[in-house]
Amino acid sequence: MGSAASVEISASPHPAAGGLEYFLGSFRTAILLILAVAIATRIVAWWDPVAHVDDQFYLLAGEDLLRGRWPYVDVWDRKPFGLFLLYAGIAWISDGSILGLNLVASAFAAATALIIRQIALRFASSVSATLAALAYLFAMPVFGGQTGQSPVFYNLFIAGAALLMFRASERDSTTSIRRHAMGAMLLCGLAMTIKQVSFIEGAYFGLAFLWMLKRQGCGWAAVGLTGVAMILVALLPTALCLAGYALAGDAALAEFVYANFVSIFERRAWRPLAKLAGAAYFILFLLPLIGMGGWSARHRWRTQRQSAAQKLLLGWIVAALLGYLGVPAFFDHYTLPVLVPLCVSAATAFDRQSRWLLFIGLAGFYLVEGTPTDWRLHQRQVAEYENIRRIVDEARRGGCIYVADGPSRLYIDFPLCRPSRYLFPDHLVLITEAGAVGVDTAAEISRILAQRPAIVVTRTAPKGRRLPEVQVLLSRSMAEHYRAILVTPPGYSKSVDDVTIWQRRDLPPLDR
Repeated sequence: MGSAASVEISASPHPAAGGLEYFLGSFRTAILLILAVAIATRIVAWWDPVAHVDDQFYLLAGEDLLRGRWPYVDVWDRKPFGLFLLYAGIAWISDGSILGLNLVASAFAAATALIIRQIALRFASSVSATLAALAYLFAMPVFGGQTGQSPVFYNLFIAGAALLMFRASERDSTTSIRRHAMGAMLLCGLAMTIKQVSFIEGAYFGLAFLWMLKRQGCGWAAVGLTGVAMILVALLPTALCLAGYALAGDAALAEFVYANFVSIFERRAWRPLAKLAGAAYFILFLLPLIGMGGWSARHRWRTQRQSAAQKLLLGWIVAALLGYLGVPAFFDHYTLPVLVPLCVSAATAFDRQSRWLLFIGLAGFYLVEGTPTDWRLHQRQVAEYENIRRIVDEARRGGCIYVADGPSRLYIDFPLCRPSRYLFPDHLVLITEAGAVGVDTAAEISRILAQRPAIVVTRTAPKGRRLPEVQVLLSRSMAEHYRAILVTPPGYSKSVDDVTIWQRRDLPPLDR
């Protein structure tokens, strides 16, 4: 082994080892460390109601679901029903508290990290597996995963399915493999009710289980029947959601089908320059994990080429990357599912004498590039939003609001104001959404403005973000019928910076 032996260490904890390595390698210590890092990397955003634009809308839709307003029919979006059901449950147990949402999201992130550790034990020592789990938590904030983005939740189900896949690969019994397969497919089915694109990883897991059965000597007929059974189990959660809408009538069913299965293919692609910027973001900020995960995979391939677990992990990484590439638009949180298999793979890189240098470098990179310690940012956002909310409440004079672009959180604070079923601002103003939400977006905005809302909220839009006709429509209407009463300064926040609050001209102006 020569030089290779000089850099590898045997770090598996065992009583004879003693000391720090044994302490860090214990399961109880791993749980405590994972919980501590999950809290430390996320706590700055726990009380920030506008930390992420998507979370605001999901909580809004969840609260509306509790009031009997149904996704797709009354509140439009293309996310699966399970996500809104999850947010409705969070809203119910926490009384709509943003802290409650972030506590649940943190618990999901910690649980996912713990499963990453359990999978990584197949490729590295217990200490290195724990470091891989912590790497997941450190990386999440850089990719929009510090609060309640959908992958924060469905990554847990996908990681759980992957763990069952690896456990099944260690079994010789076809009955045990099938049992693990059905459990994994149910978890993948739950993941698909939170984000449809997770079906790519689910399909890979399904094929992996069939490969295991064939490897154990099952005939093609038995493999085929098992495949059909797995598909049915995976589709069961979505089928139950669809059945609920079918019972509500043909119109509700049509809205469900269009939003979930059709609208995503009608979205426009971003311009090539925007796609290039997205690819650069992906490569730049994921580079440490890509490097470590890639080196680890190469090392394992040289030393464990015949290992089933090694092959399964490589396939999982490819499936996660295909899921990322399968979405035409780019947003930072689309990277979150890729983190899970990459962190599992990176555990092998931590099995070196330089493990602490590697880990400190990785953690330091994501701490600097992310916002886990940026209390000032979140405090500013909280203060800015509170100022916006107060001004809106005073200026509306009892009337309703329309958030053309800005914090949809305002609809939570003013629940009687529902100018449209399109409450997520991007659905009507984003250029990529034109023709992909079931209505003519410019016509819908015209209809909303014709209702003469007391307050309209807009944000300064970068060139190319909005349709020209939408931009002209908003600008003309604001100039003719509204006065600007608050303009927030530019900055980092996608919710409260560059926001203009417009009051209808016939309303009494604010006392200044």
